[in-house]
Amino acid sequence: MRAAVFIDGGYFLNQAKNARVFLDYPRLAEHLMAPLRANLPTDLLRCYFYYCAPWVSPEPTEDEKRRMEAHNEFMAMAEGISRWQMRLGKLERRWDGNKEYFEQKRVDVLLSCDLVRHTAAGHIQHAIIVAGDSDFIPAVASAKESGATVSLWCGPPNTVHKDLVAMADEVHQLNWGRIPRVPPPAHLAAGASSPPAASTAQPASSSARAATETTSRGQSSRPGSPQARREVPVVVRGDSRNSPARDSSPVTSSAAVDEDAASAEGETVKKRSRRRGSRGGRGRGRAKKAAE
Repeated sequence: MRAAVFIDGGYFLNQAKNARVFLDYPRLAEHLMAPLRANLPTDLLRCYFYYCAPWVSPEPTEDEKRRMEAHNEFMAMAEGISRWQMRLGKLERRWDGNKEYFEQKRVDVLLSCDLVRHTAAGHIQHAIIVAGDSDFIPAVASAKESGATVSLWCGPPNTVHKDLVAMADEVHQLNWGRIPRVPPPAHLAAGASSPPAASTAQPASSSARAATETTSRGQSSRPGSPQARREVPVVVRGDSRNSPARDSSPVTSSAAVDEDAASAEGETVKKRSRRRGSRGGRGRGRAKKAAE
């Protein structure tokens, strides 16, 4: 069987930055394929990394020049990895009133097109996606219709859309304690603030904002909030006995537990109500006999 890996770079680097992890990119694809290879011999067609170069003004500032230099170094490193291919979109500057932000364009479409093309042509039988955006749902559905199976790797429940989770055949949460990593650079070892590659991720990109915005219908999904637990019922599908749980932590949800507890509590209330009604009936019967 042959598989390909499709990584939404903005989403993935934002997760790595939050986890303060310096990634070992040459070993990354092997890690993402480990659950699949635990069950079947699988060859990697290619690992695609979808990303954007930093935005640079017509007269670049020193900060913009540093970001572009870091991006070029990252590109040179990634393009030197066996069976890796960088797929670049375009970063565009936007304004929200007086507030400036940047948005990735074409990245989602590039990933979706590659996923549909490879599965429809029979180049791959399994697709491994690292993403959290609901925009990928039509492409995943098309890949499945072509006969491919789809694994989704994602961050915590509040960073991935519940419909994307429902569409995938298997779901794994990114376990940053086991993701391949490298030591921080010497100049950051004393107090590393963010991964070097994450510094090339642009602020307020569409993927980064997706990690902090709402997951469903504009409702809040802060980690640990009751609303977040109920809105993202993320589960792991597939045979857990064959899944290498040591390499990946399944995404779970407490929503089912909460609902079961509520159901049990409701049942208890109903039983209590029936008992009270029964005792009340017996009491009225005794009163009636005494009156007679």
